[in-house]
Amino acid sequence: MLDHPDPRHRWYTKAEAAEEAGVSVRTINRWIAAGQLTLRLGHVNANALFEAEARQRARRNRGRPGARLPA
Repeated sequence: MLDHPDPRHRWYTKAEAAEEAGVSVRTINRWIAAGQLTLRLGHVNANALFEAEARQRARRNRGRPGARLPA
């Protein structure tokens, strides 16, 4: 991860992005191919990554892996 104090300016490799989002590298590649993520110098912006992840999970109507369901 290219570290920065502001999370919106952090950049992950595809493998790091997949780990952070709880998906596979193949899924990251699909999101890039679909235009949901932009790859710059081999890295994905953290803010864009988490926005894409949230859109996909909302579309499938499920929470983040490991998240607790409301009681």
